[in-house]
Amino acid sequence: MDFDCWTSLKIGEVSYIIAEKIRYKEKTSDDVWTEYGLITDKSDIRLWLSIAEDGLSCSLSSPVGNKMPKGYRLHDSGTEVVTGVWGDTDASVGDETEYEQYESADGNATFFVEHWNGRRSSSAGRKISAAVIVADTDVGARQRARAVYLRSGLRDLAVHAGSGLATVGIVLFFLSGIPDLDTRDWHDFRRFVNMPYALHERLSDAPYYKEGAAENGTRLYAAQIDGGTAALDLIEGVDGMVQDAFIEKAAADAPLVIRTQQETARITSAADGTTHIILTETTPDLTPAAEKLERGYVLMRYAELVRTGDQRGRAVVVLQESPRADTPSAAPADRAPSATAAAPPYDCARTDHLRERGDTAPNAPSCTLTAPLCGQ
Repeated sequence: MDFDCWTSLKIGEVSYIIAEKIRYKEKTSDDVWTEYGLITDKSDIRLWLSIAEDGLSCSLSSPVGNKMPKGYRLHDSGTEVVTGVWGDTDASVGDETEYEQYESADGNATFFVEHWNGRRSSSAGRKISAAVIVADTDVGARQRARAVYLRSGLRDLAVHAGSGLATVGIVLFFLSGIPDLDTRDWHDFRRFVNMPYALHERLSDAPYYKEGAAENGTRLYAAQIDGGTAALDLIEGVDGMVQDAFIEKAAADAPLVIRTQQETARITSAADGTTHIILTETTPDLTPAAEKLERGYVLMRYAELVRTGDQRGRAVVVLQESPRADTPSAAPADRAPSATAAAPPYDCARTDHLRERGDTAPNAPSCTLTAPLCGQ
């Protein structure tokens, strides 16, 4: 049982929006669980839904004071380590804290205590059956979840922009009354106030990327989608607003490189099918002009199609191929542009299937995206 951020779920008859998702592992055992921060379209006060990896143990709780009710007994304690974060969260991969879980005498009520950076926080709730937790497929619920997500993003912009950027607050006021804001609209607005949506946000928001521990200011991510799919997804995620996108043929691992004004992503595929993404701050590109000509232009052409709102999708830059039963479905991204969000997955294990020219192909159920033929 797994849910994505900024989608809607129901617990019993009550509908919630998932604003935050944190995956934990017990430091000294194999126990794994996921906690979802739930809000409604009327309130940002969060409830916490905790689901064990096997889906059999679930609880719903809310923040409370640190005084525990009488009659509770210690049920479990240990050290929890954050292994994945998504959505509107202050947690980071690698964070860890000590915790205690208490239960009432009948085992139905819970009291959970965490010690973050020396500060104690508590939540109280109850155990619930997994059977009462379902995805809310109502169209209205999805629209409300999207609207809450967009307004949340705009509020964050207002906070980071400071009081000097009054335009942000004014626009936020007017947009807050629109129930079906489009993702691209607020991306455009962010660019207008010189705060464009960034690659690291895309990697955090989309459910199929998992962030690893940072090394010397470098962010590391892994994904169970192929490198070609990841490259197209990142281009789509920033609405095609990239400075350069190419395969670095001179490097031994031939990474796919996506450069924006602020960040650079290097994407490689491992032998086990896992994709690795290294994200760094963009620095001046000192590559000689002759070498740049060898990079090819397929990914940059796709970026232009995305940037201009072309509706043909990924089939423009890949060759059609028969479906593969073992190809994972690319989950719909939390903040994916509408023009290409429904595009099928692609396999980047080979290096001969990107299109040389802009000729079109019918939307294929499965395709292969790999190294460009362009510039060869």
